[in-house]
Amino acid sequence: MNKTLSRKQRRNFFLMNVSAFAVIFVFLGMIILQLLSQTAYRETDQSITEMNHNPEFIQQEIARYRDDSFPENFHKEPPKSPSSNRFNTQIILWSKDGEILNKDAIGGRFSQMENLRLQTSQLEEIQTVTIQDDEDELVFHSLTKEYADNEIAYVQILSNVNQIQHSLTNFRAIVVGCMIVFWLLSIGISYWLSAVSMKPILKAWQKQQEFVENASHELRTPLTIIQNRLESLFRKPDQTILEESENIAQALNETRRLTGLTADLLTIARSDANQLMLEKEAVETEAFLTDLVVPFQEMAELEGKVFTLDVANSPTVVIDRKKVYQVIVILLDNALKYTKQGDTIEVISTKRSKLWELHVKNTGPSISKEAQEHLFDRFYREDRSRSKETGGYGLGLAIAKQIIEEHQGSITVKDVNPHGADFCIQLPLN
Repeated sequence: MNKTLSRKQRRNFFLMNVSAFAVIFVFLGMIILQLLSQTAYRETDQSITEMNHNPEFIQQEIARYRDDSFPENFHKEPPKSPSSNRFNTQIILWSKDGEILNKDAIGGRFSQMENLRLQTSQLEEIQTVTIQDDEDELVFHSLTKEYADNEIAYVQILSNVNQIQHSLTNFRAIVVGCMIVFWLLSIGISYWLSAVSMKPILKAWQKQQEFVENASHELRTPLTIIQNRLESLFRKPDQTILEESENIAQALNETRRLTGLTADLLTIARSDANQLMLEKEAVETEAFLTDLVVPFQEMAELEGKVFTLDVANSPTVVIDRKKVYQVIVILLDNALKYTKQGDTIEVISTKRSKLWELHVKNTGPSISKEAQEHLFDRFYREDRSRSKETGGYGLGLAIAKQIIEEHQGSITVKDVNPHGADFCIQLPLN
């Protein structure tokens, strides 16, 4: 992936993350402020409603107003409602002409309510009333109702909400400030997330590039050999097939190698695309392995190598017979290739807890720790010159790993003292 495309993709990730955080913070702030606005005045409105439906409070205020002419009763206060704040709540008695009747009972508060006017357009409904005096603006929640009395025409219940309004204003400022601060922090987080998001893409792109380059390199050599051999035949048109049998045989040999390589590449491609279908069945591993190793035992005997099979504790396992067969063949083929006369190859099958564990050991050359980390990578070969001699492409172990992982199992390798390698496959029984 070129740098321009990489920067563009990262910028797109960054913008998407920043936009997502912004949308989340905006919706979160709107929800918080909306809920706060709906609940902040609930207790005040509930107090006004209770007082409106309880005639005792209004009657006490009327009695207090009518007794105000007697100095000894001037400071009489009605009982307080359990859910109301009488300090912030005031009952106003109005005449038909819109005059406040209980001015004396209101006392010092009347100076703040001189500009209050009677409004009868929305009776029995809670509304917001604003009174502007010389020093400040007073905000009340108010409910006005008609009153059947010769002198008193309307009763108004006022509850001051300035303190609630100031608290709401401060809280809104805090919420908006916090959203801005955290959104600025989210810009840094988004930048980091965009870098993290690009890592698997760049890694996959790099692997794809390496795969294409390695595949092209491996395909080029046999194709070049085939081309040279065929061109050699055209340069000698009078030669017989027998005389050119060496060239024909080499071309056929490279063609077979190409066929195997393309089959391996197809297997890897299908696995990458999650198209590697498994046909699982219950398999008796003792009989399965006994039949499988027969040709390898014969080849080992011909090459002067010791081949042993231990299936005394082999379980029954649910696997794709053909795919697992392919994996074991890859391991045994490698064991034969990388051992010499007098070396030993062991196949040990056993049951361990809920797993089938299969070891393919050999006393050939040990594998370095660095090589063990990359041994299952595609096209990896520790000794390239030796791989050319054995005809390997470095795909066998990569295919084996993919097949085992498709079975939800694992394949590992470790050294064997004093030298050699132990490939271990673990597959779930079911």
